[in-house]
This record gives sequence, structure tokens and C-alpha cells, in this order.
Amino acid sequence: MNNILFHNQPLLILNQLVSLLYIATTYLYAAHFFKDHEGAKRFKQPLLVLTVLTHVIYLGLLTSTEGYRINYSTLNLMSMVGFTLTTTYLFTEFTTKSDKTGFFIISFAAGAQLISSILTAQTQSLGTTFEGVGIGIHLVAAIFGFSAIAISGLYSILYLLLFRQIQQNRFELLFQRLPNLEILEKLTMHAVSLGFLFITITLFAGMFEQRASGEAITLFEPKLVTLVVIWVLYGTGIIIKPIIGWDIKHMAYLFIFLFLFVTILIVFMTFFSPTFHELPVK
Repeated sequence: MNNILFHNQPLLILNQLVSLLYIATTYLYAAHFFKDHEGAKRFKQPLLVLTVLTHVIYLGLLTSTEGYRINYSTLNLMSMVGFTLTTTYLFTEFTTKSDKTGFFIISFAAGAQLISSILTAQTQSLGTTFEGVGIGIHLVAAIFGFSAIAISGLYSILYLLLFRQIQQNRFELLFQRLPNLEILEKLTMHAVSLGFLFITITLFAGMFEQRASGEAITLFEPKLVTLVVIWVLYGTGIIIKPIIGWDIKHMAYLFIFLFLFVTILIVFMTFFSPTFHELPVK
């Protein structure tokens, strides 16, 4: 079997190590959130830092095989989504000193990385790599856009769960551990704004690259139509609150739907499509 991992022993070890570190980090954050375990509280952040650093080394070695170019493989995309989710959360934890939502973000990132690691070990080829500034911006923006969608969806779920507990006068675990509703609302809308920004960059960078390559833009390509619909819905989510006063409780359902839709789309394409685009190789 012509698999990239089996011909590169360090890469194979890192592939497995990154997954194990994600599992261990998720366990420590879960132990702290659900059990308030003192040891987990002490070691979870250092382990998270180690996980991010190891993931950087893994991605560096993985892309080095193609001249440090990331390809359009859905397996690579899932690994990068896991990485950007974890990195974004780590930055948030350092700057806000709040670690109360870490389990939910990191567990989703761990799931993405696990699927990527397992399927990478079973795939003969990771797909075609592409060159060009436009393609690079398009790909990186898409990765951060999907990560922002995931974060806004997860925060929306937490907001609704906490709102329901308060409404029913049930001051249980989520009430005790999670930030208050106002903070969750700010975190959600911040993620939505970032998602809209990165999806906008994804669209325009993709169109710029196609024009530069001389390729005609297919307006009714399913992937392009899907991206435009997500972009419109996120843009609507940003302006609808100040214009008509729609509260975050109602908007949360929209963000959860988009999160689930994009997640199902990525998982579906991981199993049934080797790449997100068929673009000319430069």
C-alpha cells in the first residue's frame, strides 16, 4: 500500500501521538469541568500547549513532503480545523483567563483530528497540492471560517442549555461551571463575526484565483452555492439583531443549524470526496 505514513516513520509516530495527546487533553478538561479534579486543573493547560506544539510539528512534516504546500484534501482540512479550533481556544484561555468552555471546543477538535489521523493512515494519496497566493488565502480563510462556525455553534448550544436551566430554576452543573449568559452571547457573536469575515475572504480569494488562472467561474457549482448560502445566513445573523431586535436565543438556533450542516458536509466529503475542488495544478 502506497501510504505516505508507512514510508515516513517519524510522520507515522506523530500522526498517532497527536491523536493520543488530543484524547488525553480532552480527558483532563472533562475531568476538571465535570469533577473539578485538582490534578486535571493543574496539568490540562500545559498538556494543551504540548498538543498544539506537536500538531504544528506534525503539520510541518506532513506538508514538507509536498514542498510545504497544503493540499485540498478533506483529510488535511479536518486536521487543520482541529488545529485552528484548539489554537484559537488556547489564545482565548490565555487572554481571558477563563477555561470553562475548553472541554466542548477541544473535544470537537479532537474528533476532527481523530477522523483525519485514522483515514490518513488508510489513504494511499492525500490528493493534489496547489500553488498560488489566491489559493493559499482561500484555503486558510476557509479553514478559519469553518472553525469559527464550529465555535459559534458550540457556544450557541451552551447558551441555550444554560438559558434552559436558569428558566427552570435548576442551578446545576452547567450553571456552576459555565460563564454567564452575557459572556456566552458575546463569545457567540464574536465567533459569528469572524466566521462571516473569513467566509467573505474565502469567496473573494477563490474568485480572484479562478480569474487569474483563466478558468470560468461556475456559478451553480454545489460547493459554491453552499458557501454563498452560509455567507448570506451569517451576514444576516450579524445585522438582524440590531435591526429587528431578534435576541440571541432565537439566533442561536440558526447558528446551531449552520454548525451541524457544515459539520455533516465536511464529514460527508471526507468519506466520499477526496478533495473540495478540482482546480488546475500550477
